[in-house]
Amino acid sequence: MRFGVCYDLNQVGLLEKLGFDYIEGHVTTIAAMSDAEFEALAEKLDASSVKCEACCVLFPGSIKVTGPDYDRRQVTEYLDGVFPRLERLGVKSVVFGSGGARRIPDGWDRAKAWHQLIEVGRILSAKALEHRFDIALEPLNAGETNIINLQTEGMELVTDIDRPGFRILSDYYHLWLGGEGRAEVAACRGWMQHAHISHPVSRGSLTEDDGGDYDVFFGGLKDCGYDGRISYEGKLTDPETELARTLSVMKAAAARAGL
Repeated sequence: MRFGVCYDLNQVGLLEKLGFDYIEGHVTTIAAMSDAEFEALAEKLDASSVKCEACCVLFPGSIKVTGPDYDRRQVTEYLDGVFPRLERLGVKSVVFGSGGARRIPDGWDRAKAWHQLIEVGRILSAKALEHRFDIALEPLNAGETNIINLQTEGMELVTDIDRPGFRILSDYYHLWLGGEGRAEVAACRGWMQHAHISHPVSRGSLTEDDGGDYDVFFGGLKDCGYDGRISYEGKLTDPETELARTLSVMKAAAARAGL
């Protein structure tokens, strides 16, 4: 497996020092940069052994992908602006979580929202293929959005979209909050594109004795044939110490699962 962290891309030097394989940035941050700021970042990453292989936080909350304010033209213009930058960085996987963007407004028909997400997913697939990366749909817990809260629901949407390069992500934190486990991860066989992890209660860093059943999660990834990237996405108060420990826990759990 390849191990990374969702982190400030300008801090790539720390991940290089700690021995991570890659860094995962935020699409919205990259989109908001001036051309000069972006080029400086790209040059910094070019010089590092740790590359930006993945990105999350695809849409800002101001761009709606469900409800009456969904605007296909706005979505495509945003993607056309930022996707070339992601390709320039060498990104391979873009995570579609964006709970605020996809939240169904009160009173909006859920079936209409589902069909809007199918349309957006197909737009994402086509645009991503142009720029040589894949999309990974992220199920988010019910506290963060009101649609696609479970791994099983994510698989329903992915199969309804039915386009190349549009697959699914599994995040241990959201999985645990949804009451799902190894079986639901295993059922994503052939569709898993990316993975996230953090402590299932605190959303903080990992330790060997923190009560998280990481073997269940990595076992599910093994069951579904996934041996790709996994990123720590969570809180940090002492980044160097916590990330070093988290990397050790992830590697040990992966090894026990045969990954």
